[in-house]
Amino acid sequence: MYRILMCLGAGLLLVAAAAAQAPNFDYGIFVTNTSGYVVNGNIYDIPTFGDWDADGDQDLMVGVFMNGNLYYYQNTAGAGNTPAFADYVVVQADGITISVTYG
Repeated sequence: MYRILMCLGAGLLLVAAAAAQAPNFDYGIFVTNTSGYVVNGNIYDIPTFGDWDADGDQDLMVGVFMNGNLYYYQNTAGAGNTPAFADYVVVQADGITISVTYG
């Protein structure tokens, strides 16, 4: 009986963990900056947000299918403000453009 209860408890913990990390499929938003749309119609571009410059706001990184480059858009608004993205900078390491191939 003890084993059954332990297995049941472990199973419930796994279900609770999975439910807590369920994806959010709310309506999308258009991300823009002063140059227009950041991700403009290419369904293969992959945007992701994170605080890459450690200033407390969410910056944007976009993997671009067309050339394999990574574009970095700095959020210049500051923490707690509506995001305002600068024009992109191609991500480099030691002066060499980081490029990811597909296939």
